[in-house]
Amino acid sequence: MHSYPTDLGQPIIVVGAALALVVVAYRLINRHRSRAARLRLLTGTRPQRAAVRLALTPVVREFLPVLERAGHDVRAIVLVPTLSGGDGESLAAEVEQLSGSNAFIVRLAHRLGSTVRQPDEVAGTLAEDLLYLYRQAAAVSVVRQTGADVAVHNASAPKPVGRNGLVPLAHHAAQNEADETVTVFKPRPVGPRNGQSS
Repeated sequence: MHSYPTDLGQPIIVVGAALALVVVAYRLINRHRSRAARLRLLTGTRPQRAAVRLALTPVVREFLPVLERAGHDVRAIVLVPTLSGGDGESLAAEVEQLSGSNAFIVRLAHRLGSTVRQPDEVAGTLAEDLLYLYRQAAAVSVVRQTGADVAVHNASAPKPVGRNGLVPLAHHAAQNEADETVTVFKPRPVGPRNGQSS
């Protein structure tokens, strides 16, 4: 088949596809930059800031797109040295709503009193605050909650390892599996059993 100079169908399709890919890549890069720019660390040493950024990044990556779809805009997440409430008590975090809009600023305290908070604590606090904002935006109703003390009691303790590297099997008294109570057996009668002597 011969190609004619006026046949521009294929080049137009190629150029259109290339433009679409450029637009999609530009939007993805801007979205990533905007999320990274929202996280501002105003306190701590360089290693502390690096550890906090590492702990907060998965929380930001998980919650911000969900909040955007729900109609909330988290403009900034700021780590400050300390926070204090109206009574002067130390606060772990503060969520500020900007002039009645759906835009918020989250401030996290790096220290509570004289104690520097661990990065995982700061990330947990941020996750709780963002989860609260999501529940508020999406009108989510919680149908079940499990207390922290139940989770702690149900967690199994690590088993000690024996000399050969294997975990020894525990030998317990007979237990009723349904209610986990110890069953006490009657003592053996003294004397011959079924006509046998002991």
